Amino acid sequence: MLISQSQISVCCRRLRIINSKAISGCGSLLSKVCALIPSQPDTLHLLAIIYAQTKQYALANDYFIKAIAAAPQRADFLGNYANALWEQGNIDDAVIYCKESLALNAKQADVHNILGNVYLAQNRIEAAIACFRNALQCRPNFPQALNNLGNALQKMNKMEEAVTSYLNALKLHENYPEAYNNLGQALKTLGRIEEARNYFLKAIALRPNFTQAILNHQEVATIWLVPLEGNKLYLRRYCKEDAGYLRQCYQNTQFMAQYNHYIPRHQRAEELALKLEEANKMHPCQLKSIDWIIVKKGINQPIGIANLVEIEFVHRRAEFLIGFPDTNDHAKGLGLEATLSVLDFAFNKVKLNKITSLVYEDNTSSQQNALALGFIQESMLRDHIFDSTCGKFLNLWGMGMTVNDFRNNPRIAKLSNRLLARDITHPH
Repeated sequence: MLISQSQISVCCRRLRIINSKAISGCGSLLSKVCALIPSQPDTLHLLAIIYAQTKQYALANDYFIKAIAAAPQRADFLGNYANALWEQGNIDDAVIYCKESLALNAKQADVHNILGNVYLAQNRIEAAIACFRNALQCRPNFPQALNNLGNALQKMNKMEEAVTSYLNALKLHENYPEAYNNLGQALKTLGRIEEARNYFLKAIALRPNFTQAILNHQEVATIWLVPLEGNKLYLRRYCKEDAGYLRQCYQNTQFMAQYNHYIPRHQRAEELALKLEEANKMHPCQLKSIDWIIVKKGINQPIGIANLVEIEFVHRRAEFLIGFPDTNDHAKGLGLEATLSVLDFAFNKVKLNKITSLVYEDNTSSQQNALALGFIQESMLRDHIFDSTCGKFLNLWGMGMTVNDFRNNPRIAKLSNRLLARDITHPH
């Protein structure tokens, strides 16, 4: 069977379509060409690309090396091999082949872009920026290089420039989910939360299974701002009107000895109100915490406080605190209802993976309640913090609950059915 150069050209065109059937058909045809003409450089190169696209990197590398040996002056062969090496994480060799390719032809926008990505992986940010700018000099309408330039500028904390770069990329390619997601990240850093939220949603609309965009959207979602509705109570974010109540809590020595030793006890109400007002204007993703007043329905009066602090979005975890100045509220089940509401929020609404709690060693009731609910004691932190009021180091119990613990907890299922009228371990 004779195979013509035109058939090889068909393979080239079909590769640009990039679907599995086209790749499979090209691979079969090119394998026949290789059998007949073992040293045909274009055929070897195209087979290398096919194997790289299907992540069969050992075969891809073998064919790239053969193609380069057959045509050592082909800059595109060297550049594509560099790209395959970068995808494999072989950064040092990727740099070598990019430079060899550009030495033969310095006008290759794609290779400048590849080299920029390699430098970005090495955290050589300024070198990466130079490469992306070189790529754009060669090809001004290059949305991928503009997106990558934005990423490098973000790493340099040049957020406004990064935003401009992403917007320019989207002008050229409006259906570009990565650019929408990256633009959202830059805007979030700038505190433009609503804009960021909208761009994350655009990325998800274009690619519904875009995991990183979904997680990024969860960080800025409006659900963080909505009160938590229970049966006998609800939880709402702190506002400036809560200054008086919080000051009473902070000045309650017995309560604070169990809740938090380190909050300043004697803040002026006016000063505290200003702090609360400023914090309320910010989204919890900016504060890395969310603070609630627990309000009893009917009387509409505050009865306690709850917090998720030290929120780490990458690791999907937060530390949980809750406190009621009046110990009688514990006996009425209000503390349990508020705790269940926070667990429902954390695991079901904002998709955290783990809740931790640090309990003072002498707070035996909180330790027992946490263990009974399904928290696991993970550590005993000996002499972990210093309390200047008593001049002693204090021990802490480290407690934790993962989402898997939560989902498989029959006690929480039973209690939430009774107190919240729904099973929060398996929400609909």
